[in-house]
Amino acid sequence: MFVIGLLLLALGVVGTFFAIFPPVDAVRGGAIGVALGCGMSGALLAYLDAPSRRRTLPPGRERARATILDAAGTPGSVAGYQMVELTLEVSPKGGVPFQVKRKFSVGRLGRIEPGRRLDVIYDPANPEQLDLA
Repeated sequence: MFVIGLLLLALGVVGTFFAIFPPVDAVRGGAIGVALGCGMSGALLAYLDAPSRRRTLPPGRERARATILDAAGTPGSVAGYQMVELTLEVSPKGGVPFQVKRKFSVGRLGRIEPGRRLDVIYDPANPEQLDLA
C-alpha cells in the first residue's frame, strides 16, 4: 500500500503539470480535479502505511525470528488461499527458543520451505499468540 500511495502521489504531481499546461483549456478543471484526487489519496495511503508507523509494537508483544520446521496443508481457505499449519521454532532475542504450531494463509507467506526464516511478533506471556511481522 505504501508503494501504491507513492505512485498515486507521483501521478498527482504529473497530473498537476498537465493541468497547468493542458493542450485544450476545456479540460483544465477536470485535470486539476484528477491531479488533486490522486495526489491527496496517494499522500494519505503513503502516510497510513509508512514503514515508520509499523515499527511500534502493540503493548506486551515482542519481535523474534522464527524458522519453519514443518508445514502441512489444512482443509479450508481464506480469500481463496489454502491454509497451512506451520511448526515454527521461535528464537527470541536473549531468550530460550520454543516451538509453536500455527495456521496461516499461504497468501501471507509466499514460499513455504523448511529452514526459511520469518519475522514474527509474539506475546511472551502466551507464546501461542504469534503472528507474522
